[in-house]
Amino acid sequence: MGSALLTALLDLADNWLALRRIELEVYADNSAALALYRKQGFEQEGRARKYAFRDGRYVDALLMARVCTPGQ
Repeated sequence: MGSALLTALLDLADNWLALRRIELEVYADNSAALALYRKQGFEQEGRARKYAFRDGRYVDALLMARVCTPGQ
């Protein structure tokens, strides 16, 4: 379901809204989300160290973006 929803969202962003760039933040330990975002063309652009305190420890957040190029 998450994959289909993201695909639909990116179609809307690319073909209807003509967005050139989409950014997101994701916890570094969320491997399922990272795999989904990378599969959809997102690339890591940065890391926010010790971004949040969860489950008794600090977790980094990864800053990711997807840039749409004309004709893509």
